Amino acid sequence: MVTARDVRYAFLGDSNTWNGGVDCSCQESWCYWFMQQMQPATCYNLARSGATWTNTAQTLRAPHDSTAVLSEQNVVFNQVVRLLQRVQLHLQDAPDVILIMAGTNDAWFEQKRPGIWDMTVEEAFAVDSKVLLRKEPGEVTSLALSVRYSVETLQRAFPMADIVLLTPMPTTKASAEKIARVGEILDGCGLAAGVPVIHLENEQIETKDGTHTNPAGAKKLGLKIASIITRYGIR
Repeated sequence: MVTARDVRYAFLGDSNTWNGGVDCSCQESWCYWFMQQMQPATCYNLARSGATWTNTAQTLRAPHDSTAVLSEQNVVFNQVVRLLQRVQLHLQDAPDVILIMAGTNDAWFEQKRPGIWDMTVEEAFAVDSKVLLRKEPGEVTSLALSVRYSVETLQRAFPMADIVLLTPMPTTKASAEKIARVGEILDGCGLAAGVPVIHLENEQIETKDGTHTNPAGAKKLGLKIASIITRYGIR
């Protein structure tokens, strides 16, 4: 029987996950409190501050890029590529659960992601999977298709892993309408891809600056996510 202590976690996303550090040891991030509650075997945090789901026409496969500010290469897909490379090089074990919290920067910096709204979820999932996975990231420039691209790449690489998407929390840097729009696309992509989505758009979480959690907010968020994961029956 698999118990929580046997499970290996990988975290992808933006600054509210990145703040936990590679080993999820910082109390300002939800992933610290999540790990304290779940007590799994291992974790590895590949999130980066400034990351978006959405690629741009200038986005390349850049697994070694360690930028922690908004840039063309600072996207979730490159965190996916970095995870695949680390596993292939035996730097970490293949994850059993992959949690991805991103979308805040897509809403905040939508003008820096000019293709973000170009496709609906339905249009993104009408693209042939084989065709999609042969594309380079710079050819995948809408939010919906970028989410599908990253999720399907993970599903192909780690077919036994549970993948969970987390929508962005409210922020003073983007309107509630934009955060909700990102959340709706993530929800649709999750449904189409067969992966669960945890909704955080309406959560009232304490922050230190309107966007980034303080330890109290991080604890509330981490314990809530742990409770939902447990309720879903995810390891």
